[in-house]
Amino acid sequence: MPAILSVVLAVPAVAQEATGDPTGTECCLQLLVPVGARASALGGAMTAVTGAEAVFRNPAGLAAVDGGRFLIHHSDDTTVDVQVDAFSLLLNPYSSTVGLSYQLFDRGEIETRDGSGQLTGELRLRDHLVVASFAVPLGGGLSAGLNYKVFQQRIDCTGLCGSEENVATTQAADMGLHYRPTWHPAIQFGLAVVNAGLSLQVVNVEQSDRFPARIHVGVMYDVLSGAATDSLVGLRIAVDAADQLAEPGSPVPSFGLELDVQKAVFVRAGYTPGEGLGTGAAVGIELRYDRFDIGVSRSFSNSLLEADEEPFQVSLGIHF
Repeated sequence: MPAILSVVLAVPAVAQEATGDPTGTECCLQLLVPVGARASALGGAMTAVTGAEAVFRNPAGLAAVDGGRFLIHHSDDTTVDVQVDAFSLLLNPYSSTVGLSYQLFDRGEIETRDGSGQLTGELRLRDHLVVASFAVPLGGGLSAGLNYKVFQQRIDCTGLCGSEENVATTQAADMGLHYRPTWHPAIQFGLAVVNAGLSLQVVNVEQSDRFPARIHVGVMYDVLSGAATDSLVGLRIAVDAADQLAEPGSPVPSFGLELDVQKAVFVRAGYTPGEGLGTGAAVGIELRYDRFDIGVSRSFSNSLLEADEEPFQVSLGIHF
């Protein structure tokens, strides 16, 4: 079991470089990596951003969603050999937004062998995250949102694997506010506490690791708002800061830039300083036509691990 658990915790160990956790007592740091092509391309500066992509960063941003949405996200992160898939279904009952999202972290397979080296089985390493979301406008440009999360880390066996199988489950919540002042709609503010929950117990209570709770503060400014060309071209700048909730004092900034032409073509760039998952520069593009959106992004991660390719994300959205 110790050998397998060391593999399971490999992603958090790398992500620790970016999040500044010196104690190594946090688990599941892959949950801090931006989800979706837009979030990735903006360097994770999503706290003040509204829209369907806000579900994994600040649920209050979902209050601005108009109509139903279905989104699919896919990412291949070759720096740690993890494939990530996610989807979100969003609906608008009674002037609110409710959603259900699922995220799968596929860490691949590990062969198990007996003392003579003969193949006996195969271990499948998977993490699962289910998110139920609710967001509502409160009036005066203020919105609030809440996520309830269930996270499960699994090691399943095909064949004979000894006692290496393991299942660990925990729960957490995200809470957020979004404010767009009516007297200056070009600027938006966001505040969110994410992954505030119970520790993940993999072996026993004494060795449980706390969930990676973070507090995010963000601002987004529409540079061309009110200009003569604002109906044709938009330019937005987003700035975020994230810090540990349990041990604050080492905030990590992130920066994003988004240019759009007639709300149909979006070009984005972002940057997060540091080393590890979710850091470095990123670029992306999105096309919107009728009821369909498709976006792609590529991150140039500041990771100490070598990779054949940089992390890549693609997102597909359908409006109904």
